[in-house]
Amino acid sequence: MRKKAASSQTSSCTEEAWNSHHQALRYYLLALCNNRDAADEILQRVYVKALTHRAQFCQLAEPKAWLYTVAKHEWIDELRRSTPDSQSLDTATAAPLPCHIDTNLPLESLAACITKALAHCTDEDADIVGACDLNGVKQSDYAQRHGLTLPATKARLLRARKRLRETLVAQCEIVFDEQGHVCCHWAIPFTE
Repeated sequence: MRKKAASSQTSSCTEEAWNSHHQALRYYLLALCNNRDAADEILQRVYVKALTHRAQFCQLAEPKAWLYTVAKHEWIDELRRSTPDSQSLDTATAAPLPCHIDTNLPLESLAACITKALAHCTDEDADIVGACDLNGVKQSDYAQRHGLTLPATKARLLRARKRLRETLVAQCEIVFDEQGHVCCHWAIPFTE
């Protein structure tokens, strides 16, 4: 009975980590491969490896880092399979990844996506994010103006930021690097 419970826990932690990171991992692979089918195929292989090694996977301190490392290795293996000349492989792997071209450009060009995303947020979310994050209003001042406590304002702002982030990730296909920073995105028109 204990063995079954342990197996269930390892499956649960693997699924939880996968559900938390697979979408961002897919965007990372899309940036590397520039091919949706290849990225999805590599993503599937990473998932299989996570399931195959689930007992060890669940003991990792940083499962996200493991997923990205395995994904990158799978991508390199894919390059090796498709590149008969080892010299061209060295050139391909030595070239900087598309996400690391210029760390300022993705954030600067993301401003247009933020403006579009705010238009798709609730009025309450757009108001608090716009005031506190974009216009520099202190949270205590915002709380006082709206008859809220400071803890309630902080919680509201945190939830609004989370929903805005989800909208941005979905609509602008934001890709995060291994440190969790925005590395690149695609400006996709927002769906109505």
